[in-house]
Amino acid sequence: MKRVVILFVFFWTASVITYGQTEKFGTWIELEFRKDFLEWFAFSLTPEIRLQDQFKPDEYLLQGQLSFEPLSFVKFAAAYRIDTEVKDRGNVTYTRFAFDTHLKKDIDRFEIAFRGRYTNFSEANENLSEKFLRPRVKVEYNIKGNKIRPFASSELFYNSTKKEKQKLRYDIGFTRKLGGPHRVGLYYRLHDFYSDKSSVNILGIEYRMRF
Repeated sequence: MKRVVILFVFFWTASVITYGQTEKFGTWIELEFRKDFLEWFAFSLTPEIRLQDQFKPDEYLLQGQLSFEPLSFVKFAAAYRIDTEVKDRGNVTYTRFAFDTHLKKDIDRFEIAFRGRYTNFSEANENLSEKFLRPRVKVEYNIKGNKIRPFASSELFYNSTKKEKQKLRYDIGFTRKLGGPHRVGLYYRLHDFYSDKSSVNILGIEYRMRF
């Protein structure tokens, strides 16, 4: 637990320093509750709150996901999300869907994972449903004799409707297994846009429970 506290302080300090150098800083808090059933299937429910700048609520999200894992190295998933954005003139609620394909391979103590995602996610206009392709590469390291798993990932947001790259998402962080089905995580995330839009720095906090 002491190591977790040290890592949390490190990420928090780095995020505060970054916030002083950029225009945008967010804190995302996510909970996931997952239930496995029928050997190959799992259903998860994930509520999330996203805070922006002065830790003001910016978005509330609720996602349900059904996944199918026929083999140890491949998984398919479909998700449906309700997203509420906090606006001065009244909140805006809209829905999104996503279809994923996950592939992974272990190399020594590293786990290399690729995820392809097709979604109607759109940041530019709530009333316009744009289609996105979001390939992501993630590397995790299994430290021998340690419950902490550090990771790093990179994800591209490609707008297939406009046929243009819009942003890159970089993550670096760790997860830690607690007693029983519980796991916590902490990460630093950077949204780097292809346009002249300012980068967004994010501190993410996760809690996951698997039944």
